[in-house]
Amino acid sequence: MAAPDLVAIGSSLIVSITAPFAIRPLLAKMKVIDFPNERSSHSDPVLRGAGLAPLLGFLIGVAVLATTGGSQMPHLLVIGVTGAAVGALGLLEDLRGVRIVVRAGAQMVLGAGATFALVWIFQADLWWVPVGALLFAGYTNAANFMDGINGISSLHGTTVGSIFAIIGLLTDQPWLIGVGLVLAVAFLAFLPWNLARQRMFLGDVGSYLLGGAIGTIVIAAVLNGTPTIAVLAPLGIYLADTTSTLVRRVLRGEEWQQAHRSHTYQKLTDAGLPHLVVAVIVTAATLATGALGLLSLFHSIAVSAAAIVGIILVAVGYLSLPRLLAAKASDNEASYEATTVPAALPAPPVGHSSLRWVVIGGTGFIGSSLIEGLRQQGVHAVSVTAPRLRLNPNVTTPEAKARLRENQESIVSLADTLRDFDVVVNAAGLASPDARGGEALFGANALLPAAVLRAAELAQVHRMIHISSAAVQGRREVLDETTATSPFSPYSESKALGESLLLDCFSESGNTEVVIVRATSVQGEGRATTGRLRRLAQSRAASVARPGDRPTVVSSVRGLVEFLASVGCFPTPVPTIVLQPWEGMTTSSVLEIAGGRVPMRLPELFCRALIAVGYAVGAVASPVNGLVRRIELMWLGQDQKAAWAQSVGLEKNSHIAEVFSGASVRLH
Repeated sequence: MAAPDLVAIGSSLIVSITAPFAIRPLLAKMKVIDFPNERSSHSDPVLRGAGLAPLLGFLIGVAVLATTGGSQMPHLLVIGVTGAAVGALGLLEDLRGVRIVVRAGAQMVLGAGATFALVWIFQADLWWVPVGALLFAGYTNAANFMDGINGISSLHGTTVGSIFAIIGLLTDQPWLIGVGLVLAVAFLAFLPWNLARQRMFLGDVGSYLLGGAIGTIVIAAVLNGTPTIAVLAPLGIYLADTTSTLVRRVLRGEEWQQAHRSHTYQKLTDAGLPHLVVAVIVTAATLATGALGLLSLFHSIAVSAAAIVGIILVAVGYLSLPRLLAAKASDNEASYEATTVPAALPAPPVGHSSLRWVVIGGTGFIGSSLIEGLRQQGVHAVSVTAPRLRLNPNVTTPEAKARLRENQESIVSLADTLRDFDVVVNAAGLASPDARGGEALFGANALLPAAVLRAAELAQVHRMIHISSAAVQGRREVLDETTATSPFSPYSESKALGESLLLDCFSESGNTEVVIVRATSVQGEGRATTGRLRRLAQSRAASVARPGDRPTVVSSVRGLVEFLASVGCFPTPVPTIVLQPWEGMTTSSVLEIAGGRVPMRLPELFCRALIAVGYAVGAVASPVNGLVRRIELMWLGQDQKAAWAQSVGLEKNSHIAEVFSGASVRLH
C-alpha cells in the first residue's frame, strides 16, 4: 500500500475518533435528540446526528486520496462531493426535518448527478444514469432503514469498505483499495461511541453517508469494469431485508412509508437477542455474501452462477431466522399476556351493582350510552365534565409529561371529584377523524387521559378505563393488543400520543390499574357517522372489494358498552391494552344491513390502486387520509385479534342490525 493511502486512512481514523468529543456537546446544546417511537429499538432519548464524525473522517480521507490520486482523482472527487452532499441532506433531516417528497427527489438528483459525472469520466453509456440514480437513492434509504440498533451501521460500513478494498486489491484498482479502507475506518472509529453507556446515534447524516457513499462507490466500480456481482454482493443482506419488508408491507396494504418494526433485524431483537448479537449476525451474513461475490472475479460463468445461488441462499437463511428462532414478537401478537398489568394491584369489588362508576365526558355519544346502560342495571354511575386542556401537536411524550405539571391545579380539582369511586372511565376527547390537528385536538385526546390517570391516582380509584381508538394502529393487516401504533392522520396521531403518554405515566407508579380499550368504528342511532354510513349504504356508491367477505371494524355502541361494563367489573387484573371484540360482520354484510341492498363488488387491484393514489394525495394534505381510510375500510375491511376478550369469553353477538333499526342501548 502506498504511503499516501496510509496517510489518508490514518487521517480518516484520527478525525473520526476525535470529532465526537466536539460534536457531542454541540448536539446536546442544539437538542438534537432521538426520542423513542414505534420503530425504535431503544427506550431512552439519545443524542443523534453524531454521524458528522464519520462524515468528516470520510471526507478528509477521500480528499487526501484525491490529491495524490493522479488519474484517479476525478472519480474520487465525485465520491467525496456526493458523500458530502448526501450527508448534508441527512444532517438537515436530523436538525429540521425534510418532507419525504423533497428527500426522495434530492436523493434521485444526487444519484443522477454522480452517475452522469462517472459516465463521463469512464466514457460509459448514458442509460446508466437512471440506473445509478435508483441504486443510489435505494441504497441510501436501505442504510437508513437498517440503522435501527446499536452497532449495525458501524459494522456494515467497516465490513463493506473492507470487502471493497479486497476487490480493489484483486482487480488492481488502487483507488478502490483506498476509498474502501477510508470508509471502513471512518465507521469503525464510531463503533465505541455507539456502544458506550453514554452512547450516540449516527442519525440520518450518518446513515445517508453510509448508503450514499457505498452506492456511489459501487457505480464507479461497475463503470470501471469491475464485475457487478462482486461489488453488489456485500449489499445483499441489506437489500434483501429492506426489499422483502417493503414488498410484504405493500402486499398487506400497510402504509409502507410509516415507521414500523417489520425488518428481519428488528424481529430478531424482538425475539430477545441483544443489539450487538443481531448486528454481528447481520455482519456475518454480509461477510458471507461478500466472500461469495469475490468468486465472480474468476471470470467463470459456472463459478459466478454458483456465487449468485450462494448469495441467495445466505439471504434466504437470514430472512428465515426469526421464524427458526420462534421470534417472541410473533408470540406476543398471538397472546394477550404481552400487555398484562402488575399482579399486585388491588382488584376492585366484584359485580356490576356494587361498583361506583364515574364517566369523564359522560354527556358525549359513548359516555352517555355507557351511563344509560349501567344505570339500567342498577349501577351507580355519574358524569363528570372533562377539564379543557391544550397541547402542541408537535410535542414528544417527555414534553407532554412536562405539560401535565402545568395543569396540576386542574388535576387536583378533578381528583376531589373522583374520590370514593371504584371505576373511572375516560370517555372524553374529540372524535374527529378528519380534524386538521391543533392544540384542542391533542389536548383532549393526548394530554387529558394522562391527567385523568394522575387524578385517579390521587383519588385512589381502583381501575381507570381509557377509551382509545383502533385507528392508532392505522393500516395494520390485523388490529391487536400490542403497544405498536402506526397513526396516519392528525386524529390517530393524537390518540396514539395519548396512549404513549398514559402508558408512560402508568409505568411510573401503577397505583391505579389502567386499561386502554381500543374501540373500533362505533355506530349508534343519532351519531353523524352512522347516518353517513346509512346514506352511503343506500346509494349506488356502496361497494366492496371482491368478494366482500373480509372482517369489518364497524361495531355497535351497545357492543362497546357491554364490553366496557365487563372490563370495569372484571374480578382480576385486565391487560393494559384490550381491543373491542369483533361483532362478526363483513364488509359486504354491514352495507347490506345498513342500506338494505347488495353493494357493488369491485376488483381488489382496482380498489388498492385508487387507495394508493388517495394516500399519495394525503402525503401532501394529511387530513385527506381520514377520508381515504374510511373508503379503504369500506372496501377492504380489517381483521381484528381481540385476544383477551376471546380468552375470557367476552365476545358477543352482533348488534349492528339493532343500530340501523333504531333500537336503544340496553345491557343484558
